[in-house]
Amino acid sequence: MPAFEYRALDATGRQTRGVISAASGTAARAELRRRKLSPLQVDQSDAREGGRGLGAALRSHGIRRSMPASARLLMTRQLATLTGAGVPLAEALNIVASQTGQAFSRRILVALREKVLEGERLSTAMLAWTESFPPVYRAMVSAGESSGALGAVLERLATHLEKSAALSRKVMTALIYPCALGITALVVIAVLMVAIVPRLAAQFDTMSVTLPALTRVMIALSEFLQDGWMILLAALAAGIIGLRILARRPAVKARLDRISLQIPGLGGFLCRVEAARFARTLSVLLAAGTVLPDALRAARKATTNSHIVGALDNVITEVESGRTLASSLEKAGFLPALTLHMIAAGERSAALETMLPRAADQLEADLEAASATALSLLEPAIIIVMGAIVALIVLSILLPILQLNTLALN
Repeated sequence: MPAFEYRALDATGRQTRGVISAASGTAARAELRRRKLSPLQVDQSDAREGGRGLGAALRSHGIRRSMPASARLLMTRQLATLTGAGVPLAEALNIVASQTGQAFSRRILVALREKVLEGERLSTAMLAWTESFPPVYRAMVSAGESSGALGAVLERLATHLEKSAALSRKVMTALIYPCALGITALVVIAVLMVAIVPRLAAQFDTMSVTLPALTRVMIALSEFLQDGWMILLAALAAGIIGLRILARRPAVKARLDRISLQIPGLGGFLCRVEAARFARTLSVLLAAGTVLPDALRAARKATTNSHIVGALDNVITEVESGRTLASSLEKAGFLPALTLHMIAAGERSAALETMLPRAADQLEADLEAASATALSLLEPAIIIVMGAIVALIVLSILLPILQLNTLALN
């Protein structure tokens, strides 16, 4: 049934907005009057195709659209507040949809409301929008629905999303200066190679002197950049696209993921990222009332490294066969010893739900410190590398001049 967005006046003269389902615009206005509302404006929503229909239509045309992370966070926080206050879920979805300024997010919320009114669980309705609601999100909503504490679970989920967004913002903010520094250095190098070196090369051609090897290399690179910069950009773009296509193949991705974990420095950092994400996701799911095997499966889907995913498959199998979580995770090899000890202590004291959030906090603090250290080292590294390149260019210019001065003195 189509959905209509309306603006109306209630019995007290206060203006209200919302979404209503009806067979037509006339039927929508009649339904509003039945609810003692005076319709001012009734427009058919863009979500009239319905959740599954619109989602399928977009995917059939190769369009993978999803709700922005900021909109998903705001929606989760608003739903948590409304459902926690006792507002029925369908009405809460209606209120959030009417207050959402992002058109695509509003379509999704209206479609979810329609499915809920038809009797579907919210977590089931979200299956039509897997790009917007990842497996962990749906698993937590499902756990909240099963336990009858959807508001509390959504509150935890919103807090989890806020922490993830805060960490991402910190990293992005810290990257601004290194990126600006790198771009500036590249512009300086490009100007030297494209504008300065060719002019000096023309001057060197008029001199009867054998140019040093470094100067000849720089002149050759300068000529290539002037004549073949389009080829270079095309090759770079083709390489990036080709690598992304190859990385989609499971065998290639598994090999790349395994190699990335073996790179000194990078491998340890990636393990910290996956460990922090896994621990936080598992702690939130267990707190929501999800049983351990199901929580492990959902946390596994939040893991991006296929090598660690394979290790978690073994963990799930061993836990289901009766082994402890700590001993199974120890075999996986991506969690630090302190985290394993905390998990083992939580299992022994039957307080795993209490201990896991502490372990996740510790891992996230370590990850934040490691990120800050890496970013603080990135700035001098960029300066050193770019300074060395500029020094080579300048040296390639000075060497022939010094050689001419030496010949003149002789």
